[in-house]
Amino acid sequence: MATNASLWTASRRAFFAASLAAAARMLPAAPAKDEYAPDNIKIGTRLYLRSATDEDLHFLQQLGMRWVHAEFGKDAPYERIKATQERLARYNIRIYTGVMDAYRSLRIQLGQPGRDEDIERFQTFLRDLGRLGVPVAKIDFHPGNTYTTRQIETPRGYTAREFDVEHFRKSVEKQMYERVYTADDIWANYSYFVKAVLPVAEKAGVKLALHPDDPPLAMMNGVAKVFVHYDGIARAEQIAGSSPFFGLTFCVGTWSEGGDKMGKDVFGMIRDFGARNRIFTVHFRNVSGPLPRFHETFQDDGYLDMYQVIKALRQVRFSGTIVPDHIPKLNGDDEFRRAGHAYCVSYMRALLRRANEEVG
Repeated sequence: MATNASLWTASRRAFFAASLAAAARMLPAAPAKDEYAPDNIKIGTRLYLRSATDEDLHFLQQLGMRWVHAEFGKDAPYERIKATQERLARYNIRIYTGVMDAYRSLRIQLGQPGRDEDIERFQTFLRDLGRLGVPVAKIDFHPGNTYTTRQIETPRGYTAREFDVEHFRKSVEKQMYERVYTADDIWANYSYFVKAVLPVAEKAGVKLALHPDDPPLAMMNGVAKVFVHYDGIARAEQIAGSSPFFGLTFCVGTWSEGGDKMGKDVFGMIRDFGARNRIFTVHFRNVSGPLPRFHETFQDDGYLDMYQVIKALRQVRFSGTIVPDHIPKLNGDDEFRRAGHAYCVSYMRALLRRANEEVG
């Protein structure tokens, strides 16, 4: 039977516990992490410069956007990059990743005569990015790709890209070039290219960010695709000699298209490459499900939990850019996808704030 003394002691403990809990609730919350802190994830977008208007840039400024992946197209001389920087600066926007299509030259990717001339153009681009302080250049390597089989209206009613392997094999696929290009051919051409441009990138202080092959199929249109699995990405890193200037444009959408056939899932790739600072930027995209058939979705409407993705990125202290990719089309939206941009960026910002609260 409890004594009066023991009951009083228990009551006193309960009182102090309740008092401490109440005091804790009254303390000011820990300050929220500044979205624009240098060590935070940077929300950006892909910007196609030839079509972007000043109104588009003002719109991005209104969304709080401070970083873009600048898509220059086929040519990007130094003066054009510099002029683009100056134009963007009027809207408090900077270039995080530069994209110039010289690396997509078939002479480079198929190993044809004249490739050294195209490689030299890309080397010049890297040097110019370095001179102007742009930290990343994106590359990819899939010269026989078919990106989509059709555009569909999704179950939720917006328009998005679909890819269906069966439809592709039966009705779309055809040999694209005069002969079949094997995986050995593509590896040889890729190695030649990277060994020529990586030393230039290192000297310029610009990181090369490799995008995996979308969709992740090993052969399309008579051309092998080698960046469709963890093993291919790991081999690319070996070819780069584990240089800190070689890493990934990690496309969450592409990787999730492959489902359980990618060697490592999205989170395994983040724990591996992200933890070693080999993810330089992220395409933050979701899909309805893995191959053999998928359609792209808004980030909240696919099969992958995108909050867990952004949380995993924060856990490895990723501080590069995340960009909405292949933004679906909402009814009445324009070609710039202003409504889609606003939807995606707002969602990404909410996820990032929550991850910062949870992870720090």
